[in-house]
Amino acid sequence: MAVPRILLAAAALTATALAGLTGCTPADTRPTVTAASSAAALADDGTDDLLDEDGFGDDLADDGDYAAGPVAVPAAPAAPAPECTAPEVDPGHQVVVVVAAGPAELTAQPARFTCTPSRYEATGTPVHYGFAAAGVTATLVDRPHEEAAEPVQLDELVTHLNDCLAERDPADPYGCSGNAYDVVLDPHGRITRIAEVEVPTP
Repeated sequence: MAVPRILLAAAALTATALAGLTGCTPADTRPTVTAASSAAALADDGTDDLLDEDGFGDDLADDGDYAAGPVAVPAAPAAPAPECTAPEVDPGHQVVVVVAAGPAELTAQPARFTCTPSRYEATGTPVHYGFAAAGVTATLVDRPHEEAAEPVQLDELVTHLNDCLAERDPADPYGCSGNAYDVVLDPHGRITRIAEVEVPTP
């Protein structure tokens, strides 16, 4: 009779163990697993909240300025050109730029004053001008001493002109001034007066 009792006790223990194992099978219903799953969800949501609270995450993703590169800065407006006024020419006078000079005549072009740089420049067709038979009044600018133009002989002025046209240093105390001359003509178109023009500084 002892054997059956032992068998019954073993069967009862086996059934109890099986019942315990069956009750633990659904892992999702255990409190520990449920709490861990909730903590993981909160951690994921917290990361997104940190990026979304200040909008920093959205700015990095949506702001097109980062992809476009530096914003171009508009160029500063150009400084206005300095104003200047062409020197006044007396009635009956005209300013010409001499391109060739000889003892009996010179060849010159009409002159136009420009501000940048400050000078007279030749324009138009060259014209031959003879010298008046009665004599010609001639003056040169005393550039080194910054004094008033001084009267000279016509042949001295022609020599001065040729030195300047050839880019040679003229005789002292004169300097080259762009070969611009103020001339007065008689009724026959011949030069009665010729004066070197000092180019004004702006």
